Amino acid sequence: MLVRYSNCKVWLGYGLGFADTLTVQGDTIANNSADVETDIDCGGKVIIPAFVDAHAHPVLAGRESRGPDVAECTSVDEIKSSVSEWMDLNPETDWVVGGPYNRSIAPDGKFQASWLDDVSTTRPIVLHADDHHTIWVNSAAMALSGVLLGSAACATPGVDLDAQGAPSGTFREVDAKNLILENIPRDSDQVNIEAIAWSQQTLIEHGITAVFDAWVDDTLAESYLQAAETGLMLVETKLALCLEPDKWRRQLANAVSIRERIAGIDSDFLSVTGVKIFVDGVLGSATAAVSQPYISTNQHGSKFWDDKELKDVCLAATELGFGLHLHTIGDAAVGSAIEAIEGLKIGIQGPHSLHPVLAHVELLGDEDIKRLQQNFVGVNIQPLWGRPDDLLNSCRAHVGKRVDELYRTRDLLDEGVSVAFGSDWPVSSVNPFLGLYTAVTRSVPGAAATQNPSQTISLEEALKAYTSEAAKHLGLASRGTLQPGMKAEFLILSEDPVSDPEALPRIHAVQTISGGQTRFTRH
Repeated sequence: MLVRYSNCKVWLGYGLGFADTLTVQGDTIANNSADVETDIDCGGKVIIPAFVDAHAHPVLAGRESRGPDVAECTSVDEIKSSVSEWMDLNPETDWVVGGPYNRSIAPDGKFQASWLDDVSTTRPIVLHADDHHTIWVNSAAMALSGVLLGSAACATPGVDLDAQGAPSGTFREVDAKNLILENIPRDSDQVNIEAIAWSQQTLIEHGITAVFDAWVDDTLAESYLQAAETGLMLVETKLALCLEPDKWRRQLANAVSIRERIAGIDSDFLSVTGVKIFVDGVLGSATAAVSQPYISTNQHGSKFWDDKELKDVCLAATELGFGLHLHTIGDAAVGSAIEAIEGLKIGIQGPHSLHPVLAHVELLGDEDIKRLQQNFVGVNIQPLWGRPDDLLNSCRAHVGKRVDELYRTRDLLDEGVSVAFGSDWPVSSVNPFLGLYTAVTRSVPGAAATQNPSQTISLEEALKAYTSEAAKHLGLASRGTLQPGMKAEFLILSEDPVSDPEALPRIHAVQTISGGQTRFTRH
């Protein structure tokens, strides 16, 4: 059936201009000159390509939604009250797991177990920080995990200690966090599948019809497979299996097996395309690898991989046809990642269809921007982070004035680097319109302050990063523009962001059309 959306303003894609109608045949964009059977009057509304979120953690968001939500709390007392209320409503839950809490509430992000002990001394409480590289726990959680004064855990990097040398309640990065997290009963397949279904619906409601889940383990991959087999998937989802130092050879073999199994179900919605490699930590915990020492610790953070092993894993994964997706936040980590990639000749002009991608790249130097372009390495940026809010300001105590140099989106684009956007949800909001607003203003809605305003980009450049360029990073050649022959993936918007970019924070998708079918309508 040929359907025409008329009386509308259609942004066709970057550099393609506008049309006043859009014609769809089945799941494909058709030529506007074709005769149609159905005409839908859009009442002058704007149509744009559907969003592609090229870096998110949907199932983590789904899991987190099941516990106490403290994201909007502005004090420790508010957090305690919120957790206490949730526990009263959920008395059957043994381990209380929630978040994300605002790290800037406490000096230097040092949260104390004793504060959560005021809520409960018997039920273990674990709260994830807004960077999702840190947790804050109560004494019951530490006692059940054997993390006490005099235990071997006290020597683990990333464990905050009090004046007596006992763990104080804050745990940073994987090795420290796992002292606690590995003692929490694993989520059942059903819990994971429910989290997948919830997150898929949430993505569709926000106008996202393709997503890259950038951190998946074997268990979660199995849950995704079950969700695809039972028809729960709504969003085309690409998975990246996580690889860790010393374990990566076994994990890479598992990734091949999982990729084959998922390919065997012939799903239009699910595939394994990449591997995720954490090269360093985060600035807000002073664990990102930086070339100049942190003013808070006089240390350079941490690179999680030996340079040779990083090169080895990148080569091995590439030879098996996986796209590389490397978490790199500090400039020293960016440099190491480029060195690991540049000899592999795997960029967009090489034998593989997927960009090698560095995610986040919060702090980087001029020479590394040039090296990214020269080696055809893509960059995945979280646009919402480039604004002066609590998440950004939590880094100031560690890096000082370098905060004002972060997120060099304009410089990357001017050098010709391929830049795609991702939310990193649930670290930050999944709402692409908030990301677009930040990219073009570098500010918080309604506030005058800006962050590194020289790095603002145009709305069309921002839309490209959230549509066609993100699609390219995921190997989705038929998405991102509304030209004839492309997939019918588009949104009908509540307002016009082109004529009024200030409207972006309040804009939403009135309808999400995916595969030519209306998947969501906002009533």
